[in-house]
Amino acid sequence: MVTLTFPTWMEPYRALATGKVSRDQWQALNYSDAIWYLTQMRRWGQISESKPDSWYMDIAKKVYRPDIYTQAAKSLIAEGKMSADEFPDFASEDGFKPPQSEFIDNVTYDGRKPNEYLSKFPIGLKDGDTL
Repeated sequence: MVTLTFPTWMEPYRALATGKVSRDQWQALNYSDAIWYLTQMRRWGQISESKPDSWYMDIAKKVYRPDIYTQAAKSLIAEGKMSADEFPDFASEDGFKPPQSEFIDNVTYDGRKPNEYLSKFPIGLKDGDTL
């Protein structure tokens, strides 16, 4: 017997693999989180050149794939293994969390406006800065 272990960030995929999926796990795959990671990479110089907001979204869509999770969830619903009310409304879900200010730095983050978010910090790279 093979036992698979998944890192925490892969929890939604592990949940799909075992058929144990929840609304919260589905929402864990959102563009807001991917873009936040990219803003931190930009802020601290791992992304050395300024990028438009659209670039952040393009990259997020390539690496975070809620469409795969949605397809799997719909299959579980179709097979009767889970019910539709255990998931968000896929048709209205856009992949973004509402703006958040619960981070340790108390700076409000809106995944739709990564450069605006970066501009709120006194240190780190901002729009127009280059290394």
